[in-house]
Amino acid sequence: MSTATPRILLTDAAVRREPFALDKPRIVRDSKVAGLHVWIGKRKKTFRYQYETPRLNGARGHTLIEWLGEHPHHSADDARAKALAIQAARVRGEYVRPIVEAAPAQLTFGEAFEQYKAAITKEGKSPRTIADYQDKFNRHLVAWHKKALAAITRNEVSRQHTSITERARKVRKGKYASGKYAANGAMRLARAVWNFAKNELETPGLPGLNPFRSGKLYHREQARESGMGAKELPAWWAQLQKLPNPIRREMHLFMLLTGLRRQDVLTARWDNLDENRRSLRIPAPKGGVERAFDLPLSEPMLACLKRAKEAGNTFFPEQSQIWVFPAETGHVAEVKEDGKVKLSHTGHALRHSFRTLAGAAGIDRLRLKILMNHAVERDVTDSYANVPALFDSLMDAQRRISAFIMRGLIGEASAEEEPRA
Repeated sequence: MSTATPRILLTDAAVRREPFALDKPRIVRDSKVAGLHVWIGKRKKTFRYQYETPRLNGARGHTLIEWLGEHPHHSADDARAKALAIQAARVRGEYVRPIVEAAPAQLTFGEAFEQYKAAITKEGKSPRTIADYQDKFNRHLVAWHKKALAAITRNEVSRQHTSITERARKVRKGKYASGKYAANGAMRLARAVWNFAKNELETPGLPGLNPFRSGKLYHREQARESGMGAKELPAWWAQLQKLPNPIRREMHLFMLLTGLRRQDVLTARWDNLDENRRSLRIPAPKGGVERAFDLPLSEPMLACLKRAKEAGNTFFPEQSQIWVFPAETGHVAEVKEDGKVKLSHTGHALRHSFRTLAGAAGIDRLRLKILMNHAVERDVTDSYANVPALFDSLMDAQRRISAFIMRGLIGEASAEEEPRA
């Protein structure tokens, strides 16, 4: 880490102006509160507070660091308030450190993972993402659970990556898929844990290079081309008409029209619908509650929701009071069809289709990224966009996409001429 530690008054604007690190992480300290600083990596800017523990029996104290939140999801003012609160509690002798670190020299991979998980949970990472990390940790990284982080070698990593790749590939209900993508995913998680231990926990004794770095180790991955183009829409629409369950018909159509992730559609609730504003609140998308957003609803989307409500009241009157797409046990839990009728595209393939069709409809990249809830802060220009102020513009884009999709589904009929799905 660079020894240069400039001091400025940390404000949201000042932090935003600081460029991301090109090589090693760097620190910019606050000129107002001692110990408060922002840690700047290649992709993240994190507010932290550093302090020294008291000397005991002549022995030197330890330097400890607390995470205060990630920019821009947490403001500089909030970070400063948290730092001052910790400072005051320490003066009163009331402060208890939230995470108790293991002896740094003996920190195991398993201990580092638990602290990493605690940190990203505190930051608001989505439960689904954390569950996925836990699964990778439990299934693919068992060999290192109790091993000292500093003792893991590049050769071991390479062997484990090969082992995961060569496992039987089973993609069935109740089974997990292993192979090239699973191997890459497990090593990406391990790389993040190692970097966290080195840069955030400042664990001594770790080598200069991360043994889990990609380099030439990882398999080359290709983006899945699973989305539909406009010419494929009529055939998919014909398949959709044959589904016997009207709730599931509307669910699939809503996925295509919105481009929402599967879980966000399945767990959609009526109390998150604002009919006056024509928006649906997505409270806990991928990335956690800090990525919550309001989805603009076009006329075809609202008509879809209206039909879903009618069908829900008919078949599951109790559950439909809460869930947009109700089922006997609560809400629909699976997007794939188990009956004789099969859809060529379901789930995430419909999100890919939305992306493809929105591009064909001429929607610009910034508005499309916002509608799909993709991060924009990594692009310096996009980061200046005021997303709430763009709602009317996003609604216009949503209407154009919906109109394009509906014309593709039902021929030359306008988006307002809504057939029942």
